[in-house]
Amino acid sequence: MHGDFLLVEGGDGLARKAKRLPLGETRGRNEAWLRDTLFANPDLLPVDEIEPAFGPLLPLCTELRTPAGPLDIAFINPVGRLTLVECKLWRNAEARRKVVAQVLDYARAIKTWSYADLQRQVSMATGRSGNIPFEIAAAASPGLEEHRFIDNVSRSMRDGRLLLLIAGDGIREDVGGIADLINRNATSGFSFGQVEMALYEFTDGSILAQPRAISRTQLIERHVVVLSSPSGETLAEADLSDGDATEAGGPTVNPAMQAEAEWWRPVTEMQFDDPEQDLPKYRWRNHVRASLPVPGLWLVGYMQGGQPGVFLSGKKADLERAMEALTIDTTLWDELPAGAATIIGSNGVPYISVVEPASSFVSDDQRRDWIAARLNDLANALRPRLKL
Repeated sequence: MHGDFLLVEGGDGLARKAKRLPLGETRGRNEAWLRDTLFANPDLLPVDEIEPAFGPLLPLCTELRTPAGPLDIAFINPVGRLTLVECKLWRNAEARRKVVAQVLDYARAIKTWSYADLQRQVSMATGRSGNIPFEIAAAASPGLEEHRFIDNVSRSMRDGRLLLLIAGDGIREDVGGIADLINRNATSGFSFGQVEMALYEFTDGSILAQPRAISRTQLIERHVVVLSSPSGETLAEADLSDGDATEAGGPTVNPAMQAEAEWWRPVTEMQFDDPEQDLPKYRWRNHVRASLPVPGLWLVGYMQGGQPGVFLSGKKADLERAMEALTIDTTLWDELPAGAATIIGSNGVPYISVVEPASSFVSDDQRRDWIAARLNDLANALRPRLKL
């Protein structure tokens, strides 16, 4: 429930009251109004609460044409990550489900784009010629290199690293149903969030908008791997896409997930030697994942029965190609940590793994330190050999 707003002006104690408008009541303001308001005021979208890596939001265009239809708003940030926003003045649960399906279609369409496709569609939407995405980013970040920015945008789209937001005047917290719909339909990894724009009206008819992040979830592609010891003994089957792969701290996190995320916090806050290496992110259940510079590949750290391990993982085809290239490099094994071995996964694809017996540790701090150190070792050895 939302209370009314009281705006106290000056030291004379005068105040103006704004009453919350009922759900669906916008005093004639339509979805185009909501779209234009958010585009002109990107700070209304609490991206820092949903996925800080996509901020700051720089307005790119409205009505971006895609094969799935026109997208309400596209934002970009100086490191080349896109945020896609669909605006909806809520009416019923069916409308919510339809708009979620629609924004997923936008993501699937944009994932197939090249940078030239994006540049062309932005120029058509804005009526401006030139490299508009770069010009917008460079204005906010002087010194930005054009070729590096283009590479980053291309890689983000290809890898599906998009932030999908649905913004409405009122959102009921049907988080479970929405998450279930996303998990059934998602085909690539992205971040998703719902933002409620609660509207309040003053007696003079002016409107106050209060944004609130209702839900956020980090989606990852379905990929099942076998965690094995160097001797080949199977430790566990880990589904890296299980539907509970929600970032800790969001409204949908359960107590067990929150406790587990706290256990992993020192690892997610570690420092890599390579400043370009993405930090590990906690994933339910009981593992972290750090993206590598090739789409479809990542490093995984996990705990299984008190025994920590770290391994190279990825989508089957990408992992197979990477391992073919890595195994012909005879210098690689000189740089890998002691105990590293090649394991054959249940899908027949080999991967690099290193584990340590549970008996080697007397505390969780030691286990976390070991995982962080091995993630750093593998990043140092693999990143130079995997860079595009």
